[in-house]
Amino acid sequence: MSINLKLRSKDVESSLETPIKIQYIPASIEGDGPANLEQFFTPYTECQPDGRYPLQGKVTTLPDGYTGVMFQETKKPLSEDDDRTLTFAGAFREFTYWNYDRQPSRNDPLAKALNWLQLSEVLHGEDADELEENEKTTTDRKATK
Repeated sequence: MSINLKLRSKDVESSLETPIKIQYIPASIEGDGPANLEQFFTPYTECQPDGRYPLQGKVTTLPDGYTGVMFQETKKPLSEDDDRTLTFAGAFREFTYWNYDRQPSRNDPLAKALNWLQLSEVLHGEDADELEENEKTTTDRKATK
């Protein structure tokens, strides 16, 4: 089975002019379609009288240089072995991240994953390659003296 992604860079750029609103919620929702989120979600939903936990949300921005994309599968495969095609559905640079029992923080797994993106850039980005090249040149000069 292969997964084919239908995506063009100009679609992403035009989608960012009116980005989609993404909600990352720690729950399973039995649904697969549009929803009127503004009616149900704000950055903080008050505790209900029946004692349910309040949802607490925070707008999270992706690190510089990153863009989130969302894909949609319009035709389900007949079997698990069939090829799948996912079509571009929208792009975003920020999303609302929700916790059900505490304020979102830097210690949450999602926030830690986003921090790894920045750490990876530091360790493996172009600046790291330049630093290695400079160290090699300095070492080579010392060895020839």
